[in-house]
Amino acid sequence: MKEKQNNQSIGVRTDFESGGGKVEIVQRDPLSIEIIPHNEGQASWSQVWWYFKLEGIDPGTNVILRLVIGNPKIDGISPQAFFSYDQQTWALTDIGREISIDGAEYFEYSHKIWNSEVYFAYDLPYTPDHAMELMNLCSRASGVEEFELCRTKKNRKVGAMKYHALQQPRFGIWLQARAHAFESGSSWVLHELAIWLVSNDPRANALRQLADIYIVPIIDVDAVVEGRTGKYQKPYDHWMNWHNEPHLWEEIRAIKAHLKQLAEDNLMDLFIGFHGPGSKSNPFFLTPFERYLPYEKQKKNRQMFFESLNSELMTTETKKTESMIQILYSEREWDKKNSSSSHEWVWLNTNDHCIAFTLEVNMNTPFSTHMGYRSEAISLGKAMSNYFINSKPLK
Repeated sequence: MKEKQNNQSIGVRTDFESGGGKVEIVQRDPLSIEIIPHNEGQASWSQVWWYFKLEGIDPGTNVILRLVIGNPKIDGISPQAFFSYDQQTWALTDIGREISIDGAEYFEYSHKIWNSEVYFAYDLPYTPDHAMELMNLCSRASGVEEFELCRTKKNRKVGAMKYHALQQPRFGIWLQARAHAFESGSSWVLHELAIWLVSNDPRANALRQLADIYIVPIIDVDAVVEGRTGKYQKPYDHWMNWHNEPHLWEEIRAIKAHLKQLAEDNLMDLFIGFHGPGSKSNPFFLTPFERYLPYEKQKKNRQMFFESLNSELMTTETKKTESMIQILYSEREWDKKNSSSSHEWVWLNTNDHCIAFTLEVNMNTPFSTHMGYRSEAISLGKAMSNYFINSKPLK
């Protein structure tokens, strides 16, 4: 849609990689934009992602963004939106507020633009181009190999990397992000962790000496490219139904095949699925109560891993703090008969010493920036090295 501002046409676009949501100019003075996030059709967390370009603006114009809250109310509303003039350097808007207009509920952001065009997004975008840049960078390091995990339903490449142990491998680690397409912060944390692993930090080098490490920056490439939310897509998304997965998703079939091969080689030691947005406090691991873990080695190794992290149980009190470097854990009930998530499948179908988690990176906080995600990644990397090098996990 286009409107006139001082004889210029103001346009809204989503026709680029990861662009999404329904976006419309609803008022010219002040310039007001209405946003309806992309909807996978099952309410709640299925309606989250939006990302668009606004062009033809007079520099100095104040733009009002009105996110439709809906009924039932959508989840995952970020107190601040991201903006960029070039899709390279991103920053946060001021904190928004809930408002009501003619009985309709909105979350409103107000931001002054100092360029003729600007991009706005729900969270810091991470696309296959970012993943390609990451793999080009990391594959220059000794022992790092880029490979194609599979092709998607739309024939897009799902890229991955293997960091070959610099000595005879004793451990195997599988790290993956973006089973839910809108959770872009999860890819950024994994991205920065991948870079740290090829750095000169002696802890990174010590870990790479002994572990084969697999990294998948984006699982649901189709949804990411198409600007879809991804979560709860029908009949199920890339995190759910792993126990009964009839290979609807080639990505999941390929990942399972790799994990089974690692288990046959007795090299499935740690699995982390990176997710978000998680808590508006600290990042945290989703994990069952210890009594539900099927093997004694898993129980002991999980405790050692948390000690390596200096991790604490997420409680009412610990949720009041905000940090990117303190990673908590949240214990949950677990129904084995109805289990379906990726990390639950890994507990039951790989080695009896393997520990597996869903990590909720803390999107939607003032710290959830590129530098914040980097801090979180490095904290996790150091803890992983400490676990495998110093804690001596059981095999």
